[in-house]
Amino acid sequence: MARSPEQSRVMAAMPAAVAGGVAGLAFAGALGMAAVALFGVPPMQAVLPWLGDPGFDVAGFTVDPLRAGLLAPLLLAAAATITAAGRPTPGLYALIAASVLAVLALDPAGSLFWGLIALLLASWGRQGGAFALAAVPSVLLTVALDAPALDPVFALAGGAALLGGGAWAARANTLAGFARATALGLTGLALLALGLGAAPAAVAAMIANALITPVLGIAAATLTEATGTSALDWLGGIARGMPRFALLTGGGLAFAAMLPPGPGFVAFSAAWRAAIGAGAWTAIITLALWFALMGFAVLRAFAAIALGRPRSLRAAAAEDAARPVLVALTAMLLGGVIVALADPARLGVALAIAALALAARRFLLRAGPVDVPAYDDGFARPPAWLPFGDPATQITATGFAGGLRLPPRAQPAWHWICRALHWLAAPFRP
Repeated sequence: MARSPEQSRVMAAMPAAVAGGVAGLAFAGALGMAAVALFGVPPMQAVLPWLGDPGFDVAGFTVDPLRAGLLAPLLLAAAATITAAGRPTPGLYALIAASVLAVLALDPAGSLFWGLIALLLASWGRQGGAFALAAVPSVLLTVALDAPALDPVFALAGGAALLGGGAWAARANTLAGFARATALGLTGLALLALGLGAAPAAVAAMIANALITPVLGIAAATLTEATGTSALDWLGGIARGMPRFALLTGGGLAFAAMLPPGPGFVAFSAAWRAAIGAGAWTAIITLALWFALMGFAVLRAFAAIALGRPRSLRAAAAEDAARPVLVALTAMLLGGVIVALADPARLGVALAIAALALAARRFLLRAGPVDVPAYDDGFARPPAWLPFGDPATQITATGFAGGLRLPPRAQPAWHWICRALHWLAAPFRP
């Protein structure tokens, strides 16, 4: 029996209504977990033995301040991903459920069981979208917290992941690749903090990852839909046609550069203090190198995406993102700012910086106009033989990272290292 137009319209609206309801529940859950983490509610436990067998109970769950603090940004990332996706796939809902159960499991066996399911869902068919960038590292940390005997292994793996993620981010040719590299680096930061015996710093790194990488993943998907690609060499000038989206993406990139006030800065400073307190000079040097690489990578990515002239016709004609995408990005960035400013000392520093910025603006306005050359997106006046300013003459992201190229003799070894990192980072690919 054929459906009437009214029935077709109702059936088409049902997935959007379900997505809105699930996103609302995820937002509410994030607020609830944030309250539990903030006010230190005593642990709440629940055991449902009828969901598992007597020999291997996977149905016990607990909520304490530590797990609630990890779960709140994870649920916020889930809500933002659903909101931006419009019509999420069933795999995204399954990944959200498995990740939440892995974080809340009472025993290590339960965490491992649900964690493996989440990893399989994230890697099989690339389910989960931007949420996988937050879910996979959080699940890995939850499993690692139950194995304190492996702290030396975690420190070594964390240092390798930091350097690999930083190098990957500095040479990534797409925003999606940059997001995965950021997730790998923040996972390495958490493992390194565990190896130093600083579990709170590791949790802070995973909170930062859950608040930063989904922003980059959603931005990459939005750019692909608006311009046909997220390749840095084919973008440029996005700030003109997509000003609000460019501003929010720039905020996510600033968080990825570990700049204050952002959750990445909180996590990095906590791991930095732990490394200094332990006298681990190798960890200190590794953290410093990663910080420098991420700063370079963020400057390169934002300049190639938002500044300059568009390098393709679709980038030149791109319009600003839809309202659900802007709402999702704004919610994630506000969550990151709230986490970063939760400490009164950091709030005082942020207020002082804001006051100085306002004072400088007021002073500049009173000083009157200054006679300076006209601003043209950072470009000098084109020469006589190039009157229209061909976009192909501006530097690309590949050329920007040209200084990081290795000498020819080191290329084979680097090729095999990249293949190994490519294999290790497979679960981070949404």
